[in-house]
Amino acid sequence: MTAKSHTELFAKAVRCFSSGGYREAAALFAEAASGPLMSVNESAQMYRRMCLQRIESSTPKLQSPEDYYNFGVSLINVRRYREAREHLDAAVSQSPLPHYLYALALVEGMLGSVSGAAQQLHKAVQADPGIRSLARNDADFAPLLEHAAIRDILSGEATTI
Repeated sequence: MTAKSHTELFAKAVRCFSSGGYREAAALFAEAASGPLMSVNESAQMYRRMCLQRIESSTPKLQSPEDYYNFGVSLINVRRYREAREHLDAAVSQSPLPHYLYALALVEGMLGSVSGAAQQLHKAVQADPGIRSLARNDADFAPLLEHAAIRDILSGEATTI
């Protein structure tokens, strides 16, 4: 690694850090900590420790299915669907409550898996038919209503998925 590429790598890591991408920044700082410039190495090590601290402090301690569900919904609200799916999957695997399944259906749909959304929605509606009304009136769920499989479940026409 040249001195120039070393400083460029460090600068890229600082940009990630500044934008809140602590995981990516930590990896870049780890790489930048072994370059030819001692002053950059020391700064990279310091920044990497700060990244790791922020990652640790920002990770909630989730224990119950409700914790996973609530955190998943908070991630939906900021449109971090992939992360939300992980937490909702955990909630559903521990306790497949209808509102957990409904949230998971929404996430699946937002990630482009209409079949996955339909499966989860079908389970939710089977457990609580009131979910149909919720889905029909939920602005977040509205984009999924364009899909026939979703509409069939909400109309009561889908018998199996």
